[in-house]
Amino acid sequence: MEWYLVVAAALIGCGIVLLIAEFFLPTGGIVVVGALAAFAVAVGIVFNYGTTEEGIATTIAVSIGLPVAGVVMFYGWQRLSLKSGLDSETRTATIADDPNVAGMEKLRGRYGRTVSTMRPAGIVEIDGRRVDALSEGLMIDEGQWVRCVDVRAGKVMVRQVAAPDDLENLDLGDLQS
Repeated sequence: MEWYLVVAAALIGCGIVLLIAEFFLPTGGIVVVGALAAFAVAVGIVFNYGTTEEGIATTIAVSIGLPVAGVVMFYGWQRLSLKSGLDSETRTATIADDPNVAGMEKLRGRYGRTVSTMRPAGIVEIDGRRVDALSEGLMIDEGQWVRCVDVRAGKVMVRQVAAPDDLENLDLGDLQS
């Protein structure tokens, strides 16, 4: 075997190793550029030092091999990615299935007080339970009365209100003190 064919085969092997390295250690395509350069240099060496038939054969081999390797890498990446490992139950599960969110639905319409300043996110205490909440876009100072107006995607939405008239009949837990 001629020396230029050995060098070309080594460069093609190096390019394959670089493509495999990109598959396992994603570098954003930097290693792929090196692999393509190795393939191009290999074809150039064969054309420069070998016969025209050898150059054409090398070009055809690389031209067929690269797309096949690309398809194999693409489908291999899809099989190894996290999303393929999720079963259908996990993919169809929604935030409404979370037991903590279901418990928050009971807070709708209830009164409480802000524990921290809401800018617009903060902490409120409703029925003796501290929850993260969002105001309707307005800042609410600490210690103000609020009412849960909605629960969206697991987030408690509150609105500032005047002190409830019937404090005795409200179940506010520790807030009555």
